[in-house]
Formats: sequence, structure tokens, C-alpha cells
Amino acid sequence: MNRSIPAKLFLLGAVCMAMACGQGEITGGSDTPGSGTGSGSVGSSGGVTGAGGSTTRADPNAAGLMPMLRLTNREYNNTVHDLLGDTSQPANQFATDLDPTFEFRRADGVAVQDATLLRTAAEGLAAAAAPKLVSGMLLPCDPATGEDACAQKFITSFGQRAFRRPVAADEAMRLTGLYMTARTTLNLSFTDAVSVLIEAMLQAPQFLYHWEAAPTAMNIHEGAVVRLGSYQIASRLSYFIWGSMPDDMLLASAAAGKLDTVAGVQAEARRLLADPRAKQTVSAFFSDWMGLYGLTANMKDPTVYKTYTAATQQALLDETSAFVQNVSFGGDGRLGTLLGAPYSYINATLAPLYGASATGAAMTKTDLDPMQRAGLLTQGSFLALTGSPDGSNPVRRGKFVFTKLLCQTLPPPPANVPPPAPASAGGTTRQRFEVHDQNACAKGCHMSMDPIGFGFESYDGIGQYRTMDNGLPVDASGSIPLDGKVQTFNDAVGLVGLLAKSPQVRNCFAGEWSRFALSRADTPDDAASLQATAAAFASDTASVQDLMAAVATMRSFRYRSPSPGEMP
Repeated sequence: MNRSIPAKLFLLGAVCMAMACGQGEITGGSDTPGSGTGSGSVGSSGGVTGAGGSTTRADPNAAGLMPMLRLTNREYNNTVHDLLGDTSQPANQFATDLDPTFEFRRADGVAVQDATLLRTAAEGLAAAAAPKLVSGMLLPCDPATGEDACAQKFITSFGQRAFRRPVAADEAMRLTGLYMTARTTLNLSFTDAVSVLIEAMLQAPQFLYHWEAAPTAMNIHEGAVVRLGSYQIASRLSYFIWGSMPDDMLLASAAAGKLDTVAGVQAEARRLLADPRAKQTVSAFFSDWMGLYGLTANMKDPTVYKTYTAATQQALLDETSAFVQNVSFGGDGRLGTLLGAPYSYINATLAPLYGASATGAAMTKTDLDPMQRAGLLTQGSFLALTGSPDGSNPVRRGKFVFTKLLCQTLPPPPANVPPPAPASAGGTTRQRFEVHDQNACAKGCHMSMDPIGFGFESYDGIGQYRTMDNGLPVDASGSIPLDGKVQTFNDAVGLVGLLAKSPQVRNCFAGEWSRFALSRADTPDDAASLQATAAAFASDTASVQDLMAAVATMRSFRYRSPSPGEMP
């Protein structure tokens, strides 16, 4: 393009700042979540029971805050793919956007480095889109019939898709001014001027942040809460179920007011779940919930695990993704199957780890020994992630079950807890940790985690099944406080059997999906919503898709509390 780069950037910066500061919809979105992920479970009495045992009565008319959140890297990549047909995944160059405990979207501002990366991505995306403008693929009209009029239509049509709601009159006016300046002051061609519009819109807060309220619409107050507008619901639905922007059908439903009712939201949620894009969201949930993004950073001692390579790690991630997708969409989708299936999807790389037979690179459904394997918690991805570099780790494994499946919280560890003895000290891993747990400073946390984690002692640091540890027989028996009583088990398969039948686990799992959809921790105002999703998932025949549809219709998904200081 024959144009002045400094002038172009000045223009883009000016329009983005004007669009950020001049619109009332990009306000009032701050959120201060409550206690954090997994802070409580829904009780049968209709309240929410916290870790301490107290029960808070759920207010059926309440709803939690809705923070104004930036697109995650995954959402950014998916959105530019659906908006522009781009497959370059530019957000992979951005900083990580993952919370260490769960994937909560960024609600902070944009740092200078981030702004530079966003600008560079927008420039690259606009340049890559230029041929599609020339061919007419991205244009709603033929510029030969009138370039300026076609640019106006582009602003309206492309802008609605990029902003996920209709473009406001003053936004259209500023974008029109940018287009005209590009044509006259910078003397750009029609295609290059429209490319400048794409750059500007991809850097606008209306694209980068979730709020999506129609700028001229008044807040709809129902008692103490605000009902989200149709376009906000459409965007919430699509980014929850697809991790991407609404399609034309969903935007049309929003325009027609079809998302103003629970039945309308339910119908669209089911339609979105039938689309293949929903499978990737299920994979994303389990990856985030289990913390699998940390697997590649959990290096293993190559002298202990000689066959464990980067290829093994990737295969383990692919296995879990294939497993949860096929159970959720090709199978019965039940929690009992996810936690207890005696099969998985493996390839030739993973066959030796499981002592199974598999050929080729494709993940193929394979029956495993039901005495050794039962669902997600006996897969190598979980066991390698929670294992130590040179062996098993009952603390990490027990902590996951305690916090992510029971939704219990642990106090901060004291600073003076000594590490357990190394393998060279002799004895099994369990024996060394049992001695370690007798330290007064370790008892508080470890007596909650270790009796659960001992159930996984039949697996080494990368998930291989074993009967001996450091020359001695493995003892994988343990106990777990579950559904109001302490229950015992002989091994991980027995533990998983208890978890799969537990109402407490079902409630916790439903709550984790609710927090994932809201992209924040729950607060007391979300109690009725968590109660509703738990009730929808209470039957052991309920599926993950049933749960996702229930989450999409819960009150905190369709309503929000007014933000502090927000004007009516």
C-alpha cells in the first residue's frame, strides 16, 4: 500500500480512542469475584454449602456481576477465523491469558506490549484479507456501483459481525470519517481504505472486549438485577459453546427478540451444541479444568523415564481431547463414563505406556484393562501432570480430587513444611509421604489430600501401571470424605467408582462448568444459578450437553448485578 505508516497509525489510534471513550456501553463492567473457583457446592436444601459447612439460602432473583472481559487467545483466533476466514492463529503470539487455577478471561487493561501485538495482528489480518476484498468475498456489495455507498454497507454489515451487535450511528460516522480520510488525505484505493477500516475495527474495544450491549438501548432492570440484551445473550452463547462470534442465524435470533425467553435461549444452545465447533469447547473445558496446559512444562527425569518425550506429551493431550469429545458427542456424555470408562483413544506412541495394542498416529478407541484403567483420572495426561519428575506424587493427585471434584478449599500452606524424603532414603512413595505427614506443620493440608492421592500409587510419574515401587509392593488403598462420610477404597479404580456415583461430585462438576461459562469465580449472588445447573445434572443419565444447555439458561448467564457506581 502506498501510504504513510505514521499517519495511518495516528488515524487508527484516534478512531480506537474515540470509540473507547465515546460509548456508554463500554462501562460498568468491572467485577470483583468472591472466594474463587470451587468455593462451595449446592446443597439439597436449596442453598449453597461452603467449605466450612455453612449454608447460604439461594435468592432466586439474584445474579452475579458480569465483568467486561477481553477476548482470550483462543477466542481471538476463532473469531478472526469466522470473521475473515483467517487460519494464521495470530493470538498465539500474544501473552498467555490463563489463570493458574482455571481459564478466566482477562479483565484488565491493555499493556503497551499487548497493544503493539494487537496492532500488528490487525495489520496482518487486514493485509491478508485484501485479496478477499478484491474478489468481493468480504464485501456486501459491488463497489463498481458506488464505492462510497459500498463502504457504508461494509461498515454496517462487517461492523455488526465484528462488534457482535449493530453498529451505532456515531460509530458508523467515525468509521466513515476514517474511510474518507484514507481515500482523500492518504489517497488510498477503495480496497486499501476498506483494509484500514478492518484494522480499526480489529483494534476497537467493541471487538476486543465482551460487552455487546446495543449502545442506544437502556438497561432493563428487573428488581435488583439487569436483564442482558439479546445481542449480549447471543455473544455469551456463542463464546461459551463455540469459543467464537455468533453466526448470522444467532444474530438474526437476537434481532428478532428470540433470545428474550428461556425457551429461545435453550433452542439456540442446542443448535450450537450440534455444530462441530462445540467439540473444541469441551476439549478446552477439560484442558483448563485439569490444568493440562501445564503438562509440557512438567519435565520428567530422562534417566528415570527414558521413553517419555515431547511426542509422548502431545499424544497424551490428544488422547484426552479425543476421549472427552467422543464421550460427550459420540457417546452417552455421562459423568460416569468420563470418570469410569475402561477404554480410551490411543495411538502407537501411547500403546507401550498402557500395555495395549495400537498402531498408527491416529487416536483409536481401544479397550484397556478394567482393573487398571477407568476414565480421565487414570489417563496418562492427568497422571503425568500430577506426577513428580522422578515418580508419583500423592499430594498433587489428591489435591486435584479434593479441590476440583469435591470443590473443597485448602488453607495456604505454612512456609516451613519440609519436603518428603527422596527415593534414595528407601521405602515406597507412600511410606515416605506417610512419615512426612506426621510433621505438625504438614498435617493440616496433607491429611485432606494424601489419603485420596494414595489411591493413585499404582501409577508412576508418567502414568504407567505398576505393582512395585522402589522394590516394595504398592499399597493403593485410601479414604475420602465424600457425601458427608468417610469412604474407603482399594485403588484408583475403586476411588473413581465412588466419585462417579457421588452427588457431591456431580454438584461440583456442574459448578465448574458454570464458572467456566461465566469466566469468573462464583459469588453468593450466583447461588440460585448454581442450584439450577446442579439440579439439571443431578441424574446420572444427564449428559455434558444437557449440562451445557442448562448453564446457558441459568439466571447469572442471562442477568447481571449492576456494577458498583453504575448509572441506571
